[in-house]
Amino acid sequence: MYKIKAFLTNYHAAIFGFLILSFGFDFMDKIEIFYDIDFIKFNRIIKAIFLVYSIIFILSHVKYIQENLKMVSFIIVLLSIVYVSKNNFSERYFFEYLRYIFALLVFPLLHYTYLNKDQGLFVKLYKFFKWIILINAILILIGILFEVKIFQTYQFDGRFGYNGLILSQGFTPFFYLCATTVFWVCRDKKMLLLLLVLCALSGLKGVYFAEFLILSLIVVSSQKFNKYFKITTFSILLIIFVTLLVRLLLTPMFVELFESKGLLSAIFSYRTDNVLEVFSQLNQANFNIIIGALETEVVRLEMQLFDVILFFGLTGLVAYIFFLCLLYKNIVKGRVAKAFFITILVLSALSGNLFYIPLSSILMFLVLIALYNNSNTK
Repeated sequence: MYKIKAFLTNYHAAIFGFLILSFGFDFMDKIEIFYDIDFIKFNRIIKAIFLVYSIIFILSHVKYIQENLKMVSFIIVLLSIVYVSKNNFSERYFFEYLRYIFALLVFPLLHYTYLNKDQGLFVKLYKFFKWIILINAILILIGILFEVKIFQTYQFDGRFGYNGLILSQGFTPFFYLCATTVFWVCRDKKMLLLLLVLCALSGLKGVYFAEFLILSLIVVSSQKFNKYFKITTFSILLIIFVTLLVRLLLTPMFVELFESKGLLSAIFSYRTDNVLEVFSQLNQANFNIIIGALETEVVRLEMQLFDVILFFGLTGLVAYIFFLCLLYKNIVKGRVAKAFFITILVLSALSGNLFYIPLSSILMFLVLIALYNNSNTK
């Protein structure tokens, strides 16, 4: 009995086990999608198990939650009330709700396990990112040399990009951003350079933008570098970012999109068009400004601000802003953490997926907590 309890309460192993299995099962899902093979959705099963595990943790640590995370529990309850108030319990709306609430339900487990505790989180995160990036680099190299489709970013032809074992192009910018931050703090120049090469090969505008912004903010805000170095570095980063972006936009698919819809549509890949179209179709029957979508067919636009408003209304927007303010006040400490936090929020505002894809938000929490602990030990 004792061994079973010790196994179930090894929260560190559960968290990193979930991360590793998620990457493995997501890759299996990518194989299924690219080659039209019918697999069991193990990635969904592991997420369901981890979600139940996180809920059980909350129920068994009520006192800790009340003392440390009372407002987070209030936000979870509030968003759940908003969902129930929609009176739409269709499968699509239920899974949308689960996606958004997932990260908030997992946060107490991460907070309890790592915050202000000597668990060596930063070192563990560094090793995790290092091995994933090294494996991904090998897979991407194989993909380029032998034209292996599964290692490409996109399933369809006409769009350049390689992201290796990563399932979603929407998750790729967040994963690379988290890895960049960890490698920078660890001063691992070789891994950082390798990662930046992989970023260039991803063929994703979000990746280019996030890397440009995070590195620019870190360098410009640093007191270690003089003005000349900051200006030079920023100029180089800007030139590389613009070059990669322009080369991508000059591919036939984007040229056609630019000529038919305009530059904004090309840069945001129809997101701005979709926002205007969907919001123009809202009415009292399918949308409530307080609680969001009631019967709309589209509930996600891949721009985080509009996504939250669309699904949870103004109540959800206020709730998430309040949660982010809590994060900033209590965990975001130091210039690197602030640069990372700003970058990830701007990225999510432009491309969505921070709260929609569970791994994105979980990695964000872990990196912020690791940076917080690291700053407190210096």
